[in-house]
Amino acid sequence: MNILLACGGGMSSSILADVLVKEAAKQGQDWVVNESSIDKVEDDLTVKDYQIVLLAPQVSFRKKYIEEIAAKKDAKLIVIPMTMYTPAKISALFELVDKETGR
Repeated sequence: MNILLACGGGMSSSILADVLVKEAAKQGQDWVVNESSIDKVEDDLTVKDYQIVLLAPQVSFRKKYIEEIAAKKDAKLIVIPMTMYTPAKISALFELVDKETGR
């Protein structure tokens, strides 16, 4: 599954993206998680087929805009709860994404 993780500048999400991929692998899932800034989401969705767009909580003010862009590409938007935007809670974030994808 291809996941786009969008935050303000695309930097804070790189650590989270790495640990989410590792957690998915531990759970027997093959996930690719690319990080991006909210300003580049539209371009990223044009270049690659993403099933999920994860939106960092600090940029949730852009939810409506990102949701519209994601819908055009048949990608589901999930806003990450503030309590899960940390590597320490990666198993909870994995479960949220896994549940939302209907697996």
